[in-house]
Amino acid sequence: MGGTTRQPRERGGGELIVVEAYTPAPQMDHDPLPDQVLGFALDQRAFGPRRLMVAFAAYDGRFLALMHAERTDPVDGAVEACLTHFDTIGRGGESLAAAVVLCDEPVAVGPAPPGFLATFERARRAARAHDVHLVDWIGCDDDTFRCARRRTFERTAEPGWWDVPGLPPA
Repeated sequence: MGGTTRQPRERGGGELIVVEAYTPAPQMDHDPLPDQVLGFALDQRAFGPRRLMVAFAAYDGRFLALMHAERTDPVDGAVEACLTHFDTIGRGGESLAAAVVLCDEPVAVGPAPPGFLATFERARRAARAHDVHLVDWIGCDDDTFRCARRRTFERTAEPGWWDVPGLPPA
């Protein structure tokens, strides 16, 4: 991946959200984002605890960028900061993009807690305003992760997961 960029973004109370960005080195081959998501989920604390990461790709799955910021309360501020920063430096010439959010948050075994899917839907609306299709939200902690949409990490077992608009079915 390329270098790190720190981009402060203001949120409601005048506080700044620092977004760090990693983009792939152009001369390197990279696995498509759908194939990397499990690795990102398992290694989501590489940048520290209580972080929110957004992994971006072209509609065909080509990895474009990884943005991360401190998880905000509510988390919408960190999501918006990462989306805005992606608009600024990470698009790689793509007018449309897809993304997956990985949020370091408590995850309990069992059904999703109230509000989990509502948070995903709010993030989807925010992403849409940036011409980004949010494919999934993955909540991660030290031991467990929960996806809003994906049920398995075997691509062939869940071919409709990467559901970007305008692509033919897998």
